[in-house]
Amino acid sequence: MSVASSTPSSTALDARALIEQLQQIRRRSPTELDWNLYCELMRQLCKASHCAVVQRLPEANSLAQLGRASELSTWSPMQTMPPGIDMLEKALAQGYTQAPAQDPQGQTWLVLVLALQGLVDYFLILNVKTQERGQLNELTLRALLCVDFRPNSTNAVALPPTADLRAMLGLAAEVMQQPSFEAACLALVNGLAVSWELLHVSLGWIDGERAVVAAISHLDRFERDTSQTQRIEAALLPAVIQGGEVWWPTPPESLTDTQALADFAQHMGVPSVVAVPMRDAQGATHAVLLLAPGSKDIPSLNELLLALELMQPHLSELRERSLSLRQRARLGLRIVSEGLFGPEQPLLKLAGLILVALLLYLTFGSWQYRVDASAQLNTDSTRLISAQFDGRIDQVHATAGDLVKAGDLLVSLDTRDLLQQQSELSAEISKGEGEVNKFRAERLLAETEIAQARLDQSLAKAQRVKSYLEQAQGTAPFEGVIVEGEKKDLMGAPVKKGDRIFRLAKVEGLYMTLMVSERDMRHLTPQAKGEVALLSHPNVNIPVRIASVIPVAQVKGQDGNQFMVKAELIEAPQAWWRPGMTGLARIDVGDKNIAWILTHRLVDRLRLMLWW
Repeated sequence: MSVASSTPSSTALDARALIEQLQQIRRRSPTELDWNLYCELMRQLCKASHCAVVQRLPEANSLAQLGRASELSTWSPMQTMPPGIDMLEKALAQGYTQAPAQDPQGQTWLVLVLALQGLVDYFLILNVKTQERGQLNELTLRALLCVDFRPNSTNAVALPPTADLRAMLGLAAEVMQQPSFEAACLALVNGLAVSWELLHVSLGWIDGERAVVAAISHLDRFERDTSQTQRIEAALLPAVIQGGEVWWPTPPESLTDTQALADFAQHMGVPSVVAVPMRDAQGATHAVLLLAPGSKDIPSLNELLLALELMQPHLSELRERSLSLRQRARLGLRIVSEGLFGPEQPLLKLAGLILVALLLYLTFGSWQYRVDASAQLNTDSTRLISAQFDGRIDQVHATAGDLVKAGDLLVSLDTRDLLQQQSELSAEISKGEGEVNKFRAERLLAETEIAQARLDQSLAKAQRVKSYLEQAQGTAPFEGVIVEGEKKDLMGAPVKKGDRIFRLAKVEGLYMTLMVSERDMRHLTPQAKGEVALLSHPNVNIPVRIASVIPVAQVKGQDGNQFMVKAELIEAPQAWWRPGMTGLARIDVGDKNIAWILTHRLVDRLRLMLWW
């Protein structure tokens, strides 16, 4: 089929003129119809950016494009169809369907797909910009008005009259233009009463388990506690229970309780009454219309149900805006309660109950709170092994961590220079003794005194060198463990007199030194107990008790200010304990609320940030 067509004038046409042109086009046979022109008119009528008519070919499992009208020459109707959703099948089953989608360039659209009535597997695809979302229901009504291609002989049987559908289009447009919920409801009931020449039309909105009257035709104001209002609310209830329209008189085989409808009809003096529910896309009833005819019967409800389905989202939004803060809170609580205790989505509800139980546990439960701190095993019984003269370390016989006994050799200094000096001094002493003897024999008193002074000086130097040689080897003064001094760092290292080489500690009088962050100091109490796990045996918990606190903070790099806390050991020292061992301490400060334990540091940080 050729897709070439003539395009209409670029002048924007009003909706009524467009509908009339489309009605003339639809009278033609599908093989003679100008689909491009039809698409262009539908694009203008529905304020769409792109429009196309496609035919599904079951034998080829493909689509044939019959006509298109688009702002872009490269647009394809299937590019913006949302993945995973068969919109064509939905449109075939429901008459139309709509969904948001995105094209390959990232542009977001509202895709509207309608099945052309009377033509097998023919579909109209419209891409509406997201800015037109507020008018989507009205645009859908416009499209539904112009997709009927059935012959006139079948239209009278299967479809509502075009005039009635056009009237519903105008009524829906009028309702959606109202700024408030009360005005929209009144426009709906009054417009319906005028269009169908009804004696009475009232709208009841579902509030919990009852339908509350929201509007009554021809009445701007009404009292909610009058018998008339209560009678209307009772007549609306059967439709709420049934979830579908309820007629009176009812067929004999019907089991629906329509006594309230009968009482209302008798009071109004009308031959029939119908309650029509207004449902959302999921089938939930939100409102009910009560219709009572006057001089003529109620027409077919097909076009009314379609119009109500399209108007329902707008009316629901207006009603939510009209509620007070207290009413919104009550409505939200009821929705949450229905979602929690209803039969739908059991897994989600189970997860919700678990979450609620967890929140209650966090709010009212308590844990034992502990303050973390770094720990080190120390003792005050220590001795330094230092260099007794300037020199160089020759031999190192121990290293940090070694357990040594009293008298064990720890370190040896290089004595070669001292031995050389000792030899030189021995020669000087021999020479000095000879000079003293010589001058004494010659009875030269002055020279004898001078020689004796030199001899004494050489003897003093020799005595000092001898002392250095005796101290060149450092030994352990008592049994203990080396807590400072690494062999690999000391070998061959030059030292000066007094330089520290080793620190030796007795394995007695042990205690723990804890470094506690200043943010946790407020929680510590005197004599608080805790446990320490050393790195060498992390599976062993050593009980401790706080003995004293050094009240001066120390800066520990990125850890910030910390306070030193001394803790005494509750149990006797074990054989594997060594001074200098480090680990992690946890001090018990009592039971605290779980939520406080998890959030108190964040709260403290926020308090400092927001304090002024």
